[in-house]
Amino acid sequence: MYRIILVDDEPLILAGIASLITWEDYDCTIIGKATNGPSAYDMITKLKPDIVITDIRMPVLNGLELIEKCKANGCVFSFLVLTNLEEFHLARKALALGASDYLVKLDLSAESLIASLMRAKENCNLKIRQGDALAQSSSVDLIRAYLNQLLLMQEPPAPLSAELASEFQPGMIVLFSMRPNNISFSTEEEVFDFKQINAQISDILSGISARFFRASTLLNYNSNTYLLVISPRESSEDLEETIQNFCTKVNIALKTYFELTAVFGISQPRASLIDLTDALQEAITALEYYYYDSAAPIVFYHEQHYHKSQAQGFNINFLKKDLSAAIQTNNSEQLAYIFHQIIDLFQQCQPNKEHATSACINIYTYLYSFFDNEGNNYQEIFPFAINIASHLNHFNSLADILAWLQSFCDKLCKLLLDRRETRSDKLIEMTKRYVAEHYEEKLSLTEIADALNISSGHLSNTFKKFTGSTLSDYIAEIKIDHAKDLIDTHQYLMYEISDKLGFDNPYYFSKVFKKIAGVSPREHENRNIQ
Repeated sequence: MYRIILVDDEPLILAGIASLITWEDYDCTIIGKATNGPSAYDMITKLKPDIVITDIRMPVLNGLELIEKCKANGCVFSFLVLTNLEEFHLARKALALGASDYLVKLDLSAESLIASLMRAKENCNLKIRQGDALAQSSSVDLIRAYLNQLLLMQEPPAPLSAELASEFQPGMIVLFSMRPNNISFSTEEEVFDFKQINAQISDILSGISARFFRASTLLNYNSNTYLLVISPRESSEDLEETIQNFCTKVNIALKTYFELTAVFGISQPRASLIDLTDALQEAITALEYYYYDSAAPIVFYHEQHYHKSQAQGFNINFLKKDLSAAIQTNNSEQLAYIFHQIIDLFQQCQPNKEHATSACINIYTYLYSFFDNEGNNYQEIFPFAINIASHLNHFNSLADILAWLQSFCDKLCKLLLDRRETRSDKLIEMTKRYVAEHYEEKLSLTEIADALNISSGHLSNTFKKFTGSTLSDYIAEIKIDHAKDLIDTHQYLMYEISDKLGFDNPYYFSKVFKKIAGVSPREHENRNIQ
């Protein structure tokens, strides 16, 4: 019979829990109730219960302090904690202290209490089996060092004793990669620091693993991926269902405490530890399969073959000219259409994660460059490229990457719509339109400023600030672009082209042409003839 003490500073809660189930039906008996931490401490040290069910928040000595004090005094027992919805951060600390489970008061039912009670009994039995804690700790360290060298360092480890090796016979690998729940482009994009919460995640995962498997060892595979070596319980009739339930429980905990989501790749069982290297490759393959087919976050390896990209020359650079035009003209509809083409290209070529991430960073840095010269008006809303790269690297599927890309497109389209309404952007747009309509004339800064009814100084400064180019250079580039088209027709003499485009004389036309194009008009014509 498992001996239980209940602790809560609200007598009604104590009475409610005590009457919620028939404890004897589950081989349990309540040997004491306490309404505050100090009384509970005295009762626990005197009666030495097998299981303690305690509220977290209590005056004088709260539930966590109570557990720590009891443990410091050498008391050994399993415990469950009672919490409110807003106290999940305290529940996380309780799990780190070794709590078998937590129970939310508002959701408390006979079924949830029984399920948690079973875990506490299981944990209690485990403590009895473990015996000497120091010896157990030493064994855990030996096994972890062996698996770390075998699976992560990929070096032949020193053999374990037969007794320790039998802990993972059979053994399996669960490889799971985590990412933040939010996959959208954000104006406050930050690198999610997995290292900062590594200890808390490890404690929670180790605690959950102990409830589902006979033995487990957790290793850090990379910054956002864990490698869990497990050995199923002998009583596990449906192994896949057990692992499915475990993965679901892990994802609930990750979402609750850290706003994270995990994807799981699970190997087939292996009879010996040395064969776990093959199991690791199976788990990796399962995660790679998920990258292309993200229908379910839990993927068991069953010799499936994941799609490998055949897009050797995957490249979006040919769309940059159209992207540039859309940004410069604040054309959000055109930008959305180009992004639709880019996403279609991703879906057709199915680039691997490295290529897809690289292409997204390429798009981001290219488009960001158009706002980099505009002072602080737009620069502040764009995260650093290194933050974008880190965020993308945490995604586990092509679908996630495309969702981020669409979110980035939506953000840019809204930005372009806002820019249309600003006075400065309207001024640039009107200036470019005026040049496009009058490029055959002798254009000057003063003439254009007068036409737009603004001062020439304001026009000059604004155009330079927002385009990075002087207005005179821009006019010259437009004229020379049209000059090239006229030369390529082979219908005009050079002095005729010079005159058509409003240059003072052919000599000045030739000088400007060579400055812009790098070659003389005649050299340009001869190249095209060849």
